[in-house]
Amino acid sequence: MSTILDMCYISDLVMVDIGLWNKVTKGYSRMLITVDTGASITTISKDLLHTLGYNVSSGKQSRIITASSVEFVNDVTLEKIVLGDIELSNVRVYAHTFPESSFSMGVLGLNVLKQFNVCFYFSRQELELFPPIAASAIPIWQK
Repeated sequence: MSTILDMCYISDLVMVDIGLWNKVTKGYSRMLITVDTGASITTISKDLLHTLGYNVSSGKQSRIITASSVEFVNDVTLEKIVLGDIELSNVRVYAHTFPESSFSMGVLGLNVLKQFNVCFYFSRQELELFPPIAASAIPIWQK
């Protein structure tokens, strides 16, 4: 069984709706995130992570190369992310300060995407995730 996420395009970026676990409200906070198969690690806005109750300054610092520069970011472990009806636990993300002109507050990278067989249907504006290949990805209907 697969999960289909609706895609939308904002300024030529492919975006999908996901849920990030909010440690403050003990529920999911929804956000549009850019799908980027060229990003190794999922990256979320530092301000957003702070609002969700995550300590963005205590994690290991990593050096990343963006499209325009070299940046230093902090590692944060999200308790949970939900993609459609699939929940992932203990997901490593980078906390990054996105430019004010950015259309996105996050990038969904390969550390999440590679846990699935992924198919982009651009004409239908859908992203299909086929059964997870990682133990951390558990379909909600199996819980």
